[in-house]
Amino acid sequence: MAHQIRSNDHLALADKGAWHGMGTVVKGAMNPFAALKMAKMEWEVLESTSLVGVYGENQDQFRVATDSGKLLVRSDDHSVLGIVGPDYQPFQNQAMAELAYALRSNADGTTEVETAGSIFGGRKVWMMLRAASVQFGGKDDESVPYLFLANSHDGSMALKAMPTAVRVVCSNTFHMALSSAKRGISFKHTLNLSNRVEELKRTIHLWQESIDKSSKTSRQMASKPMTRAQVQDLWVEVVQRLDGEIPQGKDLNGWEQNRRERALNGLAHMAKTFDLESQQFGANLWVAANAATNWVQHIRAQDSVRTKDNSVRQFAAWGGTVADDVAEVFETALERV
Repeated sequence: MAHQIRSNDHLALADKGAWHGMGTVVKGAMNPFAALKMAKMEWEVLESTSLVGVYGENQDQFRVATDSGKLLVRSDDHSVLGIVGPDYQPFQNQAMAELAYALRSNADGTTEVETAGSIFGGRKVWMMLRAASVQFGGKDDESVPYLFLANSHDGSMALKAMPTAVRVVCSNTFHMALSSAKRGISFKHTLNLSNRVEELKRTIHLWQESIDKSSKTSRQMASKPMTRAQVQDLWVEVVQRLDGEIPQGKDLNGWEQNRRERALNGLAHMAKTFDLESQQFGANLWVAANAATNWVQHIRAQDSVRTKDNSVRQFAAWGGTVADDVAEVFETALERV
C-alpha cells in the first residue's frame, strides 16, 4: 500500500483526482476550513496524563504508571497515534487550518487549498496551498506554485512550511515534497506553536520572492535565442556535469559503452523535447534548459525510483537528488545569459 492511506484516512483534492483513485475531488480550490471538513480531518489529538503498563495475568497482574511520557489518540475513533515525551504539544488540525487561513490572508487572498489529507491513520497530515499561476519563460508557459504545510501527530516530524512543486496526494508525494523543498521553516512540538504564526508568515515572503525571482529569470532565458550548436553545447555540458565525461574512442569496456549509450540517448531525448517545444515557445535558452530538465526528471530519474505515481516519477529520487540535478541544469544554463 504505497499511498499509506488507511481506512480512517481521507483526502480532499481540487479539480483532479490522484493516481490511487482515493479521496474526494471538488470543483475549484478550497478555503482551509472547507478543506479540513472535506478531508475528514475535524478530529482532535487527545493526550493522556500518563503511561500505564500492565504486567502479569489474573491475580498476579499489576500496573505501573509514569508521567515521563504520554499517549496520543484520535478523538473520533480513539486509535493510537503515538507515544511522545511529556513536553510534546500537539498542533491540532484545526490550528493548521487557521494557520493556512492566516497565510492565505497574508498572500493577498489569492492562495487556496489544492489538497489536504492524512496518511498512516492520521499520524501525518498536510495542507497544500496553491497560489495564482505564474508565467515562466514565454507566452502560455505557466506554472502553479505550492506551499506545503506538513505536520505529524506521532512525534516523528516537526511542523513544516515550505515551497514545493510536488502536488501531494499520498505518502510518496508527501515525503517527496519534504525532500525536494529547499527553502522553508519548521518548529518542534515542544514549542508553543499557536504563537508562532508571525514567524511562519515569513515562509510566504520567501515563497513569493522565489516565485518572482524564478519568473524574472525564466523570462530572461526565454529572451535569449539559441543556435542548434549552442543548444547542443549546453546539453553536453549538463550531461558531463551530472555524469562525468562522455566516454570516447573505440576501445571502450562494457561499463564505458553503457555510459556512452546512456549519454547519447539522453542527448537524443533532449533534442526530441526541444524540437517539439521550440515550435510553440521558440528556440531559446529557456526551452533548451527545460529539455534538459525533462531528461533529468523523466528519464534519468527512472533509475532511482520505481512507482506507479507519476508525481513521484517526475521528481523522482529520494533525498532531493533530482531537485539538486535540476538546479545544476539551470545553473549551467544561466552561465549563458
